[in-house]
Amino acid sequence: MNLSNIKIGIIHSVVGKNDGVSIVIDQTIEAMIKHMGIRLGNIYSLAAHAPMRFNTTLDDIFWHNNDANRYILKYFSDRKIPSDLDAFIYANASYAKRIIEKFVHENNIDLLIVHNGCHPSNFVYATAVGMFFEELRNENKKMPLYLLWWHDSHLERTRFEKPNNIIKKYLKYIPGDFVDAIAFINSEQEKIAEKYYEKQGKIDEKMFFKEKTVTIPNTCSVQWDWRAKMYLDDASIIAPPEDHYNKNFLEDIGLIDELKKRNKTLGNTVLLLQHTRIVHRKRIDVSIDFAFKLQKLFKEKNNPKTVALIVSGHSGDEHDEYKQHLFNYMKKKFKIQNNFSENNVILLFAEHRILPEKEVIVDKKYYRFADVPAIIAKYGGMGTYFSEVEGYGNNLLEMISMGLPVVINKYPVYKSDIEKLKFKLPASENARLPDELMEECYKILTDIQLRNDTIINNLQVLEKKLNHKVVAAKLTKLFQNLFK
Repeated sequence: MNLSNIKIGIIHSVVGKNDGVSIVIDQTIEAMIKHMGIRLGNIYSLAAHAPMRFNTTLDDIFWHNNDANRYILKYFSDRKIPSDLDAFIYANASYAKRIIEKFVHENNIDLLIVHNGCHPSNFVYATAVGMFFEELRNENKKMPLYLLWWHDSHLERTRFEKPNNIIKKYLKYIPGDFVDAIAFINSEQEKIAEKYYEKQGKIDEKMFFKEKTVTIPNTCSVQWDWRAKMYLDDASIIAPPEDHYNKNFLEDIGLIDELKKRNKTLGNTVLLLQHTRIVHRKRIDVSIDFAFKLQKLFKEKNNPKTVALIVSGHSGDEHDEYKQHLFNYMKKKFKIQNNFSENNVILLFAEHRILPEKEVIVDKKYYRFADVPAIIAKYGGMGTYFSEVEGYGNNLLEMISMGLPVVINKYPVYKSDIEKLKFKLPASENARLPDELMEECYKILTDIQLRNDTIINNLQVLEKKLNHKVVAAKLTKLFQNLFK
């Protein structure tokens, strides 16, 4: 089959949003169109939520936060199983299966790419996909083919270690043994999958993992001419040019008012950006600790600053109250510190003014999520990324691409897949903040030449080793093996 003619269906809870999976979906679409010759008109999406876009079908059953998924996850490990749980799961998954069938048949889909079909947070549609392909295989139908994009799974999360008997009944579909191919986002996942399918015993593992799987790292393109800024005066910070639309961002998210309350100015403020969703594994509490230690270090060096930690991502994705926990954590920090900082550490959640794309609604401007790192870079700020668990690091790459230095925690996949690429990133181990790490970050924030050298190195690595052509090359080989 000519790859340029194949029709591709993409399934995920959301597309075109700010989460890491949506970002990967858009990256792969760009790679397929620009480098693989696949027409945009041959790519279709099935989701619960999406901005206005071409060839997209929406149904709330695919929303990971809908009532059905919440109900199922509530009893995932509970031994007191509601009497209706089995029938409830089956009814919802059957409804989602019918939507998938209609989507596939109406659009003549050749290849269905299912994102996170191995994650119980998407329990209903992950189960539905498995049921759909089980039915096809029982009828000896080979098309469409099933490519699972493995971002995360219950096999990688302690919270999913103890499913009850009803849940186990449906976990045979998550991810299940009906897959034709798998795209992993890091090398550790392939090892997990090999053990999983060895237990399943229904796949020719040697052939499957040689020809039908691929590890595709997150990639990120640099959208501004950073090389033109390399030869500027040393006093100039290398950062993307200011977008006029974004000039009021810091005022609109409330930072300027917070500074006025303290009789402080933006010129005497260090900006930190937590460019992630607000979920526990992102360890935003460590970013708060970092902000307090940094404020103290500036003061000790007779260079007092206000430190503002801005969180750009949204809350509520993982059914917890982590945002409120962070508010409480800030109060606790001030109490422990006995107000030594005179309240000169600020925590701001900016989700109320950030969307996937720029919007003006009534009299309010909403800012593009992907633009926020560039705004912080312009003011000489720094990104914080103390995650304890990440699939790869989409938001990390976004910050790097916008000329923002980032302090990180060396999470497992960073150590196995990213560290060898030679980015310059001040790094902690086990989310600790030793004095030498704080000193390194202080130097980057105060020495413009060191900062610029760091930015230039990181952009060079990003463009050379993690550009979208990497995705296209790996996908092309996988597609050729699938359709030969």
